[in-house]
Amino acid sequence: MKKWLTHTSLFIIPIMVVLMCAELFYRSVPNNYTYKHEQISNKMDDVEILVLGDSHTFYGINPEWLSLKTYNLSNVSQTIYFDSMLFYKHIDHLPSLKYLIISVEYTTLSQVDNTQEDIWRKYFYEAQMGLKVPLIDWYDPKKYSLALTRKFDKTFKTFFDYQEEGTLIGCDERGWGNTYQSTVDSLEMAYLSKVVARKHEDGSMDFNQNTERIQKMITFCEQRDIQVLLVNMPVYPDYLNHLNPEKLIKIDKTCDYLTKTNSNVTRVDLSSDFRFQLQDFYDADHLNAQGAKKCSLLINDYLNFY
Repeated sequence: MKKWLTHTSLFIIPIMVVLMCAELFYRSVPNNYTYKHEQISNKMDDVEILVLGDSHTFYGINPEWLSLKTYNLSNVSQTIYFDSMLFYKHIDHLPSLKYLIISVEYTTLSQVDNTQEDIWRKYFYEAQMGLKVPLIDWYDPKKYSLALTRKFDKTFKTFFDYQEEGTLIGCDERGWGNTYQSTVDSLEMAYLSKVVARKHEDGSMDFNQNTERIQKMITFCEQRDIQVLLVNMPVYPDYLNHLNPEKLIKIDKTCDYLTKTNSNVTRVDLSSDFRFQLQDFYDADHLNAQGAKKCSLLINDYLNFY
């Protein structure tokens, strides 16, 4: 029995040590979640434009190039589910807000809750952005330990990234993701377009739940005299060509419907805008810094016209 306990301890103790180190790492090292939470929770009385969305707006809309004071609250793989939760959490602390930018991309309207994109991120939204996430049960051990939310190889990679870069924060003081600086050649882009389009296809045409979430935010904004921009961000043409045309038509009709039935909504469709060329893209569906500047200036023109 004593020998068994010794062997068991030799097996369990290293695992516990690794878990404790991982927990300390996640709880103490600032990242996009903690940084954005701190930013949006403090000294935002003068923010006039709030940007929501996933990685397309995170990397693609740079507040530096907008005339009004802007904060980009979007994040990688952030769904409308979390967009809406963040919106309602912080709207009362943004007294100067005039415009809300909501990104509508190929995955936005059909994304269901608690799928692969949310499987670990939801715990970070709750623990590090102060959200009460209904998807998380009170008895879920991951609710109390971020170290349990990700596989060890992902945690180790994140740790080594931190060691190499010296930070896990991938955005500037206005929330813009400033790490996508480069581009790829046309042959690689053609390959990436096909791969990414296949990855983004969830096979769903059910937009009801997420359309309702967007409509509720629009209605709330109308009551506060806040204008809403529905933005379809630029993507590389090859990527667009690999997407389901029937779904693209339905997305287009849904955005048009929201625009026509709400007096405070304007649609800005840049998804196939010819002004964006290869050199503006980091990959098949994300702009680089140069493209983000171009996109932000175009949105600024819409705001000025509006």
